[in-house]
Amino acid sequence: MTITEASAPLSEEEVVRWAAGIEVSPGASLSPRIAGAGTGRPVLAEVPGPRFDARLQGGDVTVHQIGYVAKALAVLHAADPPGGGTVVLESLPWDPLPLWAWAGLTGTQRQLIGKLHGDEALRNRGRTVQAALAERTVWCHGDARTNNIVVAGDTPMFIDWECSGLGRPEGDLGSLCGSLMFDQLNLMDAPKGFEAEEELRALLGRATGHIRVVLAAYRDHSHRRLDSALLGGAVGGSLLSRALMRASQSRFDRVVTVLAGIGRGLLLDPARWRAIDAHA
Repeated sequence: MTITEASAPLSEEEVVRWAAGIEVSPGASLSPRIAGAGTGRPVLAEVPGPRFDARLQGGDVTVHQIGYVAKALAVLHAADPPGGGTVVLESLPWDPLPLWAWAGLTGTQRQLIGKLHGDEALRNRGRTVQAALAERTVWCHGDARTNNIVVAGDTPMFIDWECSGLGRPEGDLGSLCGSLMFDQLNLMDAPKGFEAEEELRALLGRATGHIRVVLAAYRDHSHRRLDSALLGGAVGGSLLSRALMRASQSRFDRVVTVLAGIGRGLLLDPARWRAIDAHA
């Protein structure tokens, strides 16, 4: 059911207080509690140690923890919304950039954005996916990437709730799955040739395994039927966003090419998602 009631957007502090009061498992909340607040963003209770993305890239994450993150999203999407604001989705370069923004891009970013702007089919599909993800059905985190997850003891929790609002659950899952793939592909460092191909296959296999854990755990804890084409498109958009982020770091990078290629394929051909999600 689509939620249509309009109300003023909540502050991030209000959302965090709400999320910190929702238990994913006994004694474990969606978010760390607020330790203090001022004129800026809320200060959360400290959770020592690296964030989830650093743990993943360092091999310090368990299958249980990956599945727990998906369970947390299922609990979030099942909760009564705290307000009526609309989720803020990841921005993608479907529209021309202002001159000041273009001037600040690297050459690799400009090359990638030029390709995206010149691909009308991709641009139209991207806009269609973004519009569908903004349908106001459940309360979403809005930026459910692995770098916005911390681990307290053995329990992952979400931070950085400033983008949260009503949207489609596929948006959160798309961000999470896209970042899980990015975390693995970001490790590519083999030279070109057979060794590089073997490394890419291994990293893609590991990323696919993580994504399948997420999807299985989410479905185990949610009654919602996911739109597979929309989810595949959301992952594709997330990968394009990650490609642009990576392109800001290097003049030329194989990771950028791989991320952009997979992202474009998932957006234009939703059937490719079935190679990852057998239940799509």
